[in-house]
Amino acid sequence: MSGAITIPWPATTDLEPQAPVVIEDTPLPFQGYDQELIIFVRVRHLLELVACVALSGVTLYVMVFFPIVGASSTGLQIGAYEAEFICGAGLAVLLVSLRWFIERRVLRRSHYTVGTLLGRDPGFFRRGITYQFWDNKGERRGGHGPLWGRGGDNAVLILYDPNDPDVNTSHGAFLFHRFNFALVPGRHRQQATMVSS
Repeated sequence: MSGAITIPWPATTDLEPQAPVVIEDTPLPFQGYDQELIIFVRVRHLLELVACVALSGVTLYVMVFFPIVGASSTGLQIGAYEAEFICGAGLAVLLVSLRWFIERRVLRRSHYTVGTLLGRDPGFFRRGITYQFWDNKGERRGGHGPLWGRGGDNAVLILYDPNDPDVNTSHGAFLFHRFNFALVPGRHRQQATMVSS
């Protein structure tokens, strides 16, 4: 349900201080020593997930304990409203469950890096951001993601497929997971490995 991810955060080599990277309104400054970027991943919208489970339970109850339409020796049968409820509830449960499992799969299989925001498109129908990042082979890649309400951010966490880095997404695209960011000195590297519960 929750865990942590670490990304090496290099030391600055310039005499001039670099502007800090800002993600989720959290400044992440470069220092004169190596650091580790710790990303805490937690589940959010848990009530919606619980409601989805409850809705699927009610739907199964209606399907099991009410006879099929037309088979009416007792007079109990599924009517038009019950059938519409079952179809609507089934679609809602399917969509929510699919989104949950896709997010969990992306979290488990992806490589993580920090990308630079190139632009924002605050359009009414197609709101989004454009970003670039470097994959594990040092090649520059890019992508688009949803626009969120943090105007001071200049970077974004990128999750990408190591076999095809063009398949990538930003952390703002996650509906059921929240990402929090913090920096720790590099000497804590062994304590900052992936932890999950």
